[in-house]
Parts: sequence; structure tokens; C-alpha cells
Amino acid sequence: MDHFDESERYAGASSMPLSAGATAIMRARLCLPTLTVSLLRTFPRIIRGYQLTHAVAVVVPMDHVTSARINGQTIGSSVLILTGDSDCLVYEPEGRLIAVIYFALPHREPWPQLGEGYHLLNPASNVLASLRGLISNTLEIAAHDPGFLNEPASRAIVEQSLRSKMEAAIGTSVGGGPVPSTTDGYRRIVADMEKLIRHDLTIWHKTTELARQVGVSVRTLQSAAQAICGMSPHRYSRVLRLWSVRRQLRIGPGRRSVKSCAIAHGFWHLSEFAASYRAAFGELPSETLHRSMRERV
Repeated sequence: MDHFDESERYAGASSMPLSAGATAIMRARLCLPTLTVSLLRTFPRIIRGYQLTHAVAVVVPMDHVTSARINGQTIGSSVLILTGDSDCLVYEPEGRLIAVIYFALPHREPWPQLGEGYHLLNPASNVLASLRGLISNTLEIAAHDPGFLNEPASRAIVEQSLRSKMEAAIGTSVGGGPVPSTTDGYRRIVADMEKLIRHDLTIWHKTTELARQVGVSVRTLQSAAQAICGMSPHRYSRVLRLWSVRRQLRIGPGRRSVKSCAIAHGFWHLSEFAASYRAAFGELPSETLHRSMRERV
């Protein structure tokens, strides 16, 4: 999970796992002269980001898992396009197979008209099937006949084909329409709630207090957290804290202790903290710290 998280930093994103245990992660990456194609098997998680300055990431669903949401909107089988800085929170309650195509933002249409942020496209079914097939075939060729892509002409054909299929997906998309005002408001509520939580991680705010400081009713805060994060405000606060602790244990100062990290994040009962940490990440916090210390030696 840690290695997977680091692989997303090119897009300014980061994943927070929602469950521990055996996680099957399949990754294939093909770097062509002007774009990169990756095939990823994800795990239940929350993704936060993105920062794609002068770049585009096109996320193509490669299976039939439709439970993921972005800022409360159902992704379903839509193609997701991310450009520029995008205040997104993606909730994936189950792992799925996706392809990510990453490249510099083209100046030709239709790319500039998309604007910054995220866009959910619903291309014609035959166009989506064709794009999926081209991605699969390209990666299979790279794996079984790498010499083919050593030829400049072959690489140019593959790149042009991928770009044409993506542009066809944009051209035939019926569009997801504007972001519903309720969903947009919920994202702002969750962002405000998260700022309050992160302001002082030693304090565990009650839901009533969070709602009061955000300026909404308890019911609205709970609805917003469920719609955007797929969980209650209290559980989301716990996920944020546990993941922040893990990050500090992995990359923090060499003299940092488990106890100091736990207390700094509001975990005053160390035995309960250790149990929660192990349930979330499948190992004790001391094991995380010891491994990071060995890696720094």
C-alpha cells in the first residue's frame, strides 16, 4: 500500500486504505515518448488530490465495478478526465481495475475546452469498448513483443491511436452534466470539516461541535460525510489520523516514537491505538517504525 501511494505522487494524489489484509495490486506501465499508460488493480481506499499542472490524466474503467464516487458523484463506468489542480476526493469502497493515460495537455481541441478540474464522460458503448481493447492490446504487445515498440513508426502509430480513441470518447460523450449543487455543497462541508480536524489533531471533536463550527446541522454534516467519504464524520476523522500517524512513522524524524506520534494525533490510550492501527494496516505501529528505520540505514 505504501509503495502504491508513492506511485501516485506524479499526479499530486495520495491514497488512504480503508481495509487491511491481502491486497492484490496489479500494475503495468508503458512509457511512450509523449504519454504513459498504466494498468492498476486498486484496493478499497480514499484518494485525495490532484495537481496536474499542464497535464492530463484519463482514467478508463477496465472492469464492471461501478461503486466509486468522486466528490459524491457516482463514477460508474464513466471515463474520468483530470486536468490542472482539482480539489477531488475519490471514494473507492472496493478495488477495481483501471487504466490511466497521462500526458502533457495538448493545445488542440477538444482538450483545452475541458478546463481545469474533473470531468465525467459517458462515451458511446462501442467507443468505450474500442478504447479498452486498444489499451489491453497495447500492453499485451509491449509484454510479449517489446521489439515492436522499439520502432519509432510503431510508437507513433500506437500513440496516435490512443489519442484518437480518447478524443472519440470526448466527442461521443453524452456528458455527466453540471455538478449537482447539493454534491458541490457537500464537498465544501467536508473540506471545512477536515480543516477543523487537522487544525489540532490532539482534539477529538464531537459531531455536534464539528457541525456547529462548520455552520451546518448535524444531519447535514453526516449526510455530507456519507456522500463524499462513504462514512461518518467520526470514522473519517479516525482514518485521517491513522494515515497521518503512518506517514510520520515512515518518513518522520529518526527519533520519533510510536507514543509521541499517537499522542500528537489524539490517541491517548496506546493499547487501543495499537489495535486500531493494526486493524487498519495489518501491522503494529512499532513494526512500521522499525522497518522505516532499517530502510534509512
